[in-house]
Amino acid sequence: MGAAGAIQRAAASVVDRACAGARGFRRALARFAPRASAFGPAADAEAAAVRAVRNLRTFRFHYAVLQWVLLLASLAPRHRASVVFLMAASKGLLVYGGLLRAFPNSALLRRLLDRRLVAAVFVALVLADIVAAGAVANLLAALAAGVPVIVLHASFRVRDDLEGPSPDAAAENGKEDEASAVVEKKEDGDVEAGPTRRSMAAAPRSPK
Repeated sequence: MGAAGAIQRAAASVVDRACAGARGFRRALARFAPRASAFGPAADAEAAAVRAVRNLRTFRFHYAVLQWVLLLASLAPRHRASVVFLMAASKGLLVYGGLLRAFPNSALLRRLLDRRLVAAVFVALVLADIVAAGAVANLLAALAAGVPVIVLHASFRVRDDLEGPSPDAAAENGKEDEASAVVEKKEDGDVEAGPTRRSMAAAPRSPK
């Protein structure tokens, strides 16, 4: 009975983790490509460059995951050992990221395990494994497939949170502000006129 309960709890935990992972993937995908209207050409070359740099900073994790998946897919048919090694290395990188998130103010992590140092070591391990496995062509193929997608996305993805409010929303906000201003003025007039009316009512009338 106890073993069955433990198996059920473990299964429920696995299902919950899978559902949470699916929800996270859906949110990440919705942020990466929400709808067709979120893409559009820039006004000029300078605006396109600014947008590309901004999107590279914002979506760097999405771009890295896309390039990583393409690399693993290119290595999977003939270089399974490299796939296993790279997945283990990515697990170590995720553990490091989890430690940084769990202890954001840890001076030990930031001094001994600097982000740039960890990233350089990770890239060096990946390149060394690819060269040792003779899979440089696979790396070039993955870059050839992923870099154009990244460049197009960074150049055409419009950031919704940086856009100004729509004209309809601005008009509605203007109407609400005007209505609130009228109400405030009316209340102020009532407050100013209130004591005058009461004083006039309370003052004795002079005999005629």
